[in-house]
Amino acid sequence: MTATHNAPAPERSADALVGRLFDASIGMFEVMSVYVGDRLGLYRALRDGGPATAAELAARAGIDERYAREWLEQQAVADLLDVDDTSAAADRRRYVLPDAYADALLDLDSPLSMAPLARSVVACAKVLPVLLDAYRSGGGVDWADYGPDMIEAQGDFNRPWLVNSFGQDILPAIPAVHEKLGAAAGARVADVACGVGWAAIAIAKAYPGAKVDGFDLDRSSIVLATANAERAGVADRVTFAVRDAADPAAAGQYDVAVVIEAIHDLSRPVEVLGAIRGMLKPDGVALIADERTEDVFTAPGSETERIYYGFSLFTCLPAAMTERPTAATGTAMRADTMRSYAEAASFGGFERLDEPALDMLRFYLLTP
Repeated sequence: MTATHNAPAPERSADALVGRLFDASIGMFEVMSVYVGDRLGLYRALRDGGPATAAELAARAGIDERYAREWLEQQAVADLLDVDDTSAAADRRRYVLPDAYADALLDLDSPLSMAPLARSVVACAKVLPVLLDAYRSGGGVDWADYGPDMIEAQGDFNRPWLVNSFGQDILPAIPAVHEKLGAAAGARVADVACGVGWAAIAIAKAYPGAKVDGFDLDRSSIVLATANAERAGVADRVTFAVRDAADPAAAGQYDVAVVIEAIHDLSRPVEVLGAIRGMLKPDGVALIADERTEDVFTAPGSETERIYYGFSLFTCLPAAMTERPTAATGTAMRADTMRSYAEAASFGGFERLDEPALDMLRFYLLTP
């Protein structure tokens, strides 16, 4: 079973390409305008305070009135906001956030959440000068160069399904993992490349006996993860540390290891998987979530493949190119590649799980 279907070949003409890129440029500007509204709290100010003129929004959000007016007009022209009277004077028009758009723009736990996508796209744009140098030299772009926007967006991308489905639906549907997590003695779990901690938190909330250790090399992610665990009320059973999975102190300590959407980013995925294998008890299991790609490269590709390659060009491949040697996997990691990495890391068991399924991610079960 494949995750997506091939797209029909587009019309091949100069006019068609001009139209396509023009539409894409409008879309890019609108994505950046969503970033502005997200980061400056403009959508939240409209939702919490109700309809507003430019002056009222500027006062609520603490921004300049002229910029507020231009942003409001652009949002209305783009049909992201409603305006009460287009014929009114510019300073008298009142704008409102449609109820139908609130979850997508404001609720980070919602499956409809889109603000993180805007943050990640803008973060990619910020590093373009550095990225061009990397393309010329064969070097990479460090995660730190993308700034807090990318770190937060990475966590918030996966947050909705981790918060709403991981512990409640997905893990119970994988018996080999569910039984270990629910054991009366309590399971020890390693969340490798834990990011801002949502997977670890979800496991702890769903399985009260489990104790989870999150590992990540990015200090800013660990700070956010620790705060998230405290707010979720699971800090007594979830800890996070700036730590390498190859730390000898972790050897043979864990019943379950999870890696959420990180293997394709790694410079040395086989070495990391080998370290994870070493962390597990002899009967332990590793659950890997990574991109739900097509089984083979096909062009033209689906919209899902197109967005994978977009992230690969601007984020995932450059991040993996910061070290040598590097597997240079890229975002579009196919199932056969994942299998080859697991076998090279000496995992004795490899299972591709097409169920349970997510729109963008596939699960793999690895056993020593």
